[in-house]
Amino acid sequence: MDIETINYYDASAKSYLDMVCNAEPDSDLKSFMETIKPGGTVLDYGCGPGNSSAIMQAAGLKVYAFDGSQEMVNIANNLFNVKAIKAEFKELSDINLYDGVWANFSLLHAPRSEMLINLKKIHTSLKENGYLHIGLKIGNGEMRDTLGRNYTYYQPEELNSLLISSGFSINTQRLDMNGTLSMTGAIEPFMIVTAYA
Repeated sequence: MDIETINYYDASAKSYLDMVCNAEPDSDLKSFMETIKPGGTVLDYGCGPGNSSAIMQAAGLKVYAFDGSQEMVNIANNLFNVKAIKAEFKELSDINLYDGVWANFSLLHAPRSEMLINLKKIHTSLKENGYLHIGLKIGNGEMRDTLGRNYTYYQPEELNSLLISSGFSINTQRLDMNGTLSMTGAIEPFMIVTAYA
């Protein structure tokens, strides 16, 4: 990940937690958990402060988690007892381990040049027919926002092509062109895609 982006999350981990923390799973996380077999093993790929990991743990899933921000990892471990580790996307080396990977608005911080290899690593880490959830912002190019975070934007067709090239079969795709409010105050459209390995 881009160092300026990591520095932002290190400095803003607590306020980010306050913004994203939920006591109950949203519809996407609930759907993900319902798709994984009871007691299954999942990876929270870019876990942030660990709220989603904690919800999955409470539901009986075995959760592995990592994030590029040490402060995010600290919150995940100290507040939610997630046992997350600090790691970058490219460091994923697990093979045939996970029933599901939750990559919810994390890979949007990876450079476009690394997306295909990251998706291939995720595919390799999943068991046969393992389940992937990925959330990204819709748009074009790469840019830094007003908070200093670097983003890569995708069109749905591009993401689908990358997933298929990585060995995935597309399951569902949901586009929200009305968008959601970001920490910059901007409203940005996004997509949620699920796929099977």
